[in-house]
Amino acid sequence: MRPQKSVLTLILFMLGPIWLNAQNADDVIKKYVAYIGGKKNWSKVKTLTTTGEYNYGGIKFPFTTYAKAPNHYKFIVPFEGKYYAQAFDGKKGWKIDAFKNETTPTQLSGKEALAMANEADVELEDAFIDYARKGHSATFIGKEIVEGKNCIHIKFVRSNGDNEDYYFDEASSAIVMKTAPSKNAELQGTMLNTVYSDYRNVEGIRIPFRSVSKFDDQLILEVIIEKADANASIKPREFDVPE
Repeated sequence: MRPQKSVLTLILFMLGPIWLNAQNADDVIKKYVAYIGGKKNWSKVKTLTTTGEYNYGGIKFPFTTYAKAPNHYKFIVPFEGKYYAQAFDGKKGWKIDAFKNETTPTQLSGKEALAMANEADVELEDAFIDYARKGHSATFIGKEIVEGKNCIHIKFVRSNGDNEDYYFDEASSAIVMKTAPSKNAELQGTMLNTVYSDYRNVEGIRIPFRSVSKFDDQLILEVIIEKADANASIKPREFDVPE
């Protein structure tokens, strides 16, 4: 019996850190999901429309975004009679850049269709809600100080293989920062640190009204939401390719 106990003890010792990491990551994510309103409240939100201002490297533009569950998304950036627009209709994507004098939309497929130039996800529901069921995985890395806050570092691997690092405020459970390759094709996968702040309640869910993405100390994109509306009516053809 003693040899069997020794083997069992060794196995438990070896698996202990793995089990602890998985448990800690899941606990952190559960607290975060509760902080942003919980699964039940998010399931009630069928559309989310936001307006505000983008700051691209010092140049400011107004924007409007439209999101419809589960994975319809569009954003428009108008400026001095021209505009940039990009969208995903649940199956395919498109973009048009009138700033470059484009007059017809470019069709997007695969990862390009999901890669929004404003770094947004096309899914309306937060990726951490039921993350394991969605095919994502999370690993507890450790504790670090980020933006002057005690944070818990979680490595998040999406079902499509994308790797992202998140830093959760140990006190509030809010996401303080994300480190991940840029989705903007023009940045060619540049690693961005995106800091989130000014979390506000919108119809029972909580979203950050400010995010700042930087490469080293260089500002790439600042997003400031001025207004957010949940479950507002969106035109049926809003996400369709312009004719």
